[in-house]
Amino acid sequence: MNILKKTGSILFCFLPVLLALGIQIIVTFASVIVRMLALIVGGSALFTDSSLANVEQAMASLSNDSQFLTLVSIIYAVLAAIALGLWYRLRFVPKHMPRRSLGELVNLPMIVGLVLLMVGMQYLSTYMVAMLAAVNHSWFDTYQGMMESIGFDDITPLLALYTVFVAPISEELIFRGVTLKYAARAMPFFLANIFQALLFGAFHGNIVQGAYAFVAGLFCGYVCYKGGSLWLSILLHMMFNLWGAFAPDFLSYAGSSTILHLFILVLSILFSAGGAFLYQKGASMRKSSATVR
Repeated sequence: MNILKKTGSILFCFLPVLLALGIQIIVTFASVIVRMLALIVGGSALFTDSSLANVEQAMASLSNDSQFLTLVSIIYAVLAAIALGLWYRLRFVPKHMPRRSLGELVNLPMIVGLVLLMVGMQYLSTYMVAMLAAVNHSWFDTYQGMMESIGFDDITPLLALYTVFVAPISEELIFRGVTLKYAARAMPFFLANIFQALLFGAFHGNIVQGAYAFVAGLFCGYVCYKGGSLWLSILLHMMFNLWGAFAPDFLSYAGSSTILHLFILVLSILFSAGGAFLYQKGASMRKSSATVR
């Protein structure tokens, strides 16, 4: 009976992701239908004959329209954030929980720790992507083509809004909010964190992006758990995406020196370890301060 109950609890952990996927499919389908109707009403050259023989061409043009794809992503992410936000609030936030001030939520050691974690996470993710590209370059080509179709080769304000603000809030609510909370009830936190990070990686739909999303998911899960607040993992996620979207090229070494690459890799591990230490230390200090008051 306990095994059945445990299995049921684990299966229940998939529901937030399935809900998000359902919202994504519905929004994508509805957006394509609306856009196609708009093209027809507007007399687009793609629909000059009554048999709609050029539907495939129209679909191809939509899949390469970065502004359209970004807008669809924003609509999906906002709706997912609302749905999962309500779920999280109703299920996991105490009804009369007082709001914490910024000083009660985070302190200087925690902020420095988050910055170090973000930098370490960036470089570890970069080397993971490089390793995957070495194993199978087609994986990287698929990833690169997807990023270009979305518009990451020339980031627009709309894409920046989605990447830095909207996506982190939505994804943290789905994975570190509802999913991790349920998973932590069904298994030890260590396993629960790996579980939600794996789901987070799989959610991205390709090997390369899924790999670094898995790394980011582990870090964000740790930050949320140790800091006791989803806002902290949202902050780390925003910082990670901000760096990924706008970091200047000189911060990434693309040379052939093995020694330099090893040095950067070791440094990124030290940054991650130091960031985790400072963050945990700051969280303990914050807890001690709250106890004294």
